[in-house]
Amino acid sequence: MYMWRRGWIDPFEELRRTVERLNRMLFEGFEPLREFRETISVDIIDEGDKIRVLADLPGFKKEEIELFFEGGNLVIKAESKEESEEKGRDFIRRERRYGRVYRKVALPEGLKIEATKASYKNGVLEIEIPKEKVEKRIIPLE
Repeated sequence: MYMWRRGWIDPFEELRRTVERLNRMLFEGFEPLREFRETISVDIIDEGDKIRVLADLPGFKKEEIELFFEGGNLVIKAESKEESEEKGRDFIRRERRYGRVYRKVALPEGLKIEATKASYKNGVLEIEIPKEKVEKRIIPLE
C-alpha cells in the first residue's frame, strides 16, 4: 500500500502555497483577486485495487460541494454562504460569512472514472476510484 500526502502527487503544491501567501501579504482586502482563498487538505491513498482520496471540508454542507473529473484530474470545489441577523431592543447585528475552496488533484492512469463513489460525513469527503484490471501480456522474442 502506497500513501501520498499533500503535494507528493502535485509537484507544484508548495509553489501554489507560496503564491497564496504572497497574494495575502500584497493584496489583503482586494477580494476580486482572491477568488479561492484556501486550499483543501487532501490525502491520496493507493490501496492496490483502488485509489482513495480524503479531503477535509469542515463547515460545508453536502449540497455546497462540487466534485468532477477534468483532463485526468479530480477537481474539488466548495462554496458556502451564510447570513445571520440578530435584533435587540437597541441594536441589529448582521453577519455574513462566505467561504470558497478549490483543489485539483492529479490522478494516475488506469482508473475506472465511471465507477467512482463519494461520500461526505463529519466534514470529510471520501472518494473511492477503482483501478482497471491490467493483464500482463508477454511479448515473445524473435
